[in-house]
Amino acid sequence: MKDFGFMNSRCLFIEIGQSSLQVLNGSDGLELRLERLENGRLTGACKERLTRSLQGFLKRKSWHPRLRALCAIGARGVSLRQLTLPSSTKEELHRLLLLQIEREFPLLPDALAWGYRRLGDPELPRTGTGLKQELLVAAVKKEVIEEYAEILNECGVNPLFTLSALARSCCCPQPPASYVVLDVGSNQSELICCDNGTPTSIRVLPWGDEAVTRSIADTLKVSHERAGELRIASEQESSTDEEMGQTIQNATWTAVDLLAGAIKDNLAGQRLYLTGAIPRLGNMATQLARCLGDGLECEAVEIAPGQGRSAATLGLRKSYEQDGGSALLIIQSRNGDAAVRGVRPAPWKWAALAATLAIGSLSFPYAEAVLLKPRLARKLVEIRASKGKLLMIDREYRFLDYLKKSQPPYLDAVSIIANATSSGTRFDSLSMNRRGDVALRGSMRDGQQVADFRSKLIQSGLFSTVVIEEQTPTPDRQKVIVRISAQWKPGSGRESLSIEPPVSDLDKSKAGGKEEKPGVSREKDASTPAAPNPSPPLKDTKK
Repeated sequence: MKDFGFMNSRCLFIEIGQSSLQVLNGSDGLELRLERLENGRLTGACKERLTRSLQGFLKRKSWHPRLRALCAIGARGVSLRQLTLPSSTKEELHRLLLLQIEREFPLLPDALAWGYRRLGDPELPRTGTGLKQELLVAAVKKEVIEEYAEILNECGVNPLFTLSALARSCCCPQPPASYVVLDVGSNQSELICCDNGTPTSIRVLPWGDEAVTRSIADTLKVSHERAGELRIASEQESSTDEEMGQTIQNATWTAVDLLAGAIKDNLAGQRLYLTGAIPRLGNMATQLARCLGDGLECEAVEIAPGQGRSAATLGLRKSYEQDGGSALLIIQSRNGDAAVRGVRPAPWKWAALAATLAIGSLSFPYAEAVLLKPRLARKLVEIRASKGKLLMIDREYRFLDYLKKSQPPYLDAVSIIANATSSGTRFDSLSMNRRGDVALRGSMRDGQQVADFRSKLIQSGLFSTVVIEEQTPTPDRQKVIVRISAQWKPGSGRESLSIEPPVSDLDKSKAGGKEEKPGVSREKDASTPAAPNPSPPLKDTKK
């Protein structure tokens, strides 16, 4: 039987709600108010007050063993999923769950505190070909669990967390296979639906007992306090005004009808259990059954009044006494729960640990060779297998190197032409082929610019020939229409060619406030004489 390690020790039962914390310790109980920030976290003053109050209630001395606690948290921020996974061992199941949680939930597994419970017959085999296993997984933000665990750990308590909605289900008398449990609070309610004994969904409804009082106040145009008094008088039938009683009843039906509409689509089965710490739970069960109709049974689960006594804490105690809490879904932080971190081993455990370490340190030199021999054998096998991969890598490298050396330098040619172009130049067409033939057609400002452009192409070192095929002035004598053909060098002649200047040259040119053209060195710029005046069209010329 699964008992989570504290079946034979003293156990606390705690419910942490939105506005209160209830503790049941044997026959003693405690109820504390909670104050929260806008993001739902507890305020600093509330944490200090909770720590002092719990320490005073438990009266635990420093030498006493740490207490264990089953803690039920509310459904706000909790996601519930039913997953189907292949059959696997315990280690494989944890890995599969991490992958499924990362896909199903909006946060990464490292940011969540989560737990799971197997569904179906526990006697069925969990491993085997073609077998499946059904799991119920619940997850919540890790900081929610760690906030509560930090407070309880400081009070000397090791907590395990589950859902209040699941704990309340344990209080339902003889539940059918499919049913619904609705816990009504002052300002909100929690709804959990169970189908064939398996929780399928959990919701937080923005409806509470105060909604009925507000409806009466809005209908009669009275204060909230006066509406509460009229409601109590109407339920006790002490009001003599029949018209007033009918108005109050109509306002009550209006508020309860809103609740019925919110839960009607989530009903499972024909029975609804109603829990909560409100004094009119039985009347609300009757009203809700009438609003829902369709023969639905609505049964109120009455809890004897007293601090620390709620459907959740009593459900935790009942599950703990019956099967050690194995029916509960335990939520833990997978990177080391605060409850686990707070456990202090007994002195005899320290002695056993020291003896184990001493024996291990003496036997390690002899055991090292035996333990590492299989690992070394596996490494040798892997090295032999990797030799075949090196041959394949070498063939692929030669193929890629051949592609690199044999590919035409289209981009290099375009880059050099762009860098050699001066302002006022316009190209109408540019063609290149794999044989290295380049043809340009466009217009330039004058013949001097044509000569400079040709000189720069030759100085780049990429082209073996650059020929000005045509140089004709435009009718308005403003520009010169040119047609140029060129032939780039073969691959062996381009191997030492560097299209981009080295980084040091770039830095020097930037420091001097000038930019050097790619492929043209500083010495060549200084020694190259000025180009002559515009000349008549040139014929085929080779450098």
